[in-house]
Amino acid sequence: MLIAYVLLRQHGRSTTSRSAVREGTDRWRPFLTLTGIEVVRSVAFFGINTFIELYWIHRLHASKELAGAALACFLVGGVGGTLLGGRIADHIGLVRTVQLGGALVLPMMIGLRATPNAYAALLFAAATGLALNIPFAVLVKLGQDYLPTRPGTAAGVTLGLGVSIGGMVAPLLGLLADAHGPQAVLAALCAVPIGALGLGLLLPEPGQDEPSS
Repeated sequence: MLIAYVLLRQHGRSTTSRSAVREGTDRWRPFLTLTGIEVVRSVAFFGINTFIELYWIHRLHASKELAGAALACFLVGGVGGTLLGGRIADHIGLVRTVQLGGALVLPMMIGLRATPNAYAALLFAAATGLALNIPFAVLVKLGQDYLPTRPGTAAGVTLGLGVSIGGMVAPLLGLLADAHGPQAVLAALCAVPIGALGLGLLLPEPGQDEPSS
């Protein structure tokens, strides 16, 4: 309801013509690269979101209350990362923000998996959520910049994959957890951000030529 109120007020102040036609050339190659980053980010986010409590209970031998606190730290960190990502993008650009998120999340996830103390690991839970979500809103905006004549398609793909593909992969991670424990899932997820970081290096800034292969 609060968000609806804010949107209604902004709508009343908007002077943008509803009939405005977006111009530009759609760039599918960087958009597909961007889609790959979104897939990787979603797998990492939902993997941690699903198994972090089990990891705290079975690996760190923490109480259910502390395990719930770990999940809360991860999600609150994600909210902070989403808000922070937009601020960072205003200063260093969209692509560099995506690259920064990919670079930060790897050491945070390794720290989350390697920290043996259940209380100290809470800091890494929050930091991992923050780093994973720094590119979240930026990816949506960047996708619309790559497909300027199809903003709805761009938003649908980036947001849709962001909330769906990770859930589809979660059952496979569950098989790994059944066989080797939730610690194996977190260890495997530590390798996932490497893909996002590599793909991020291939992204051109909107309006620039794509890097040659």
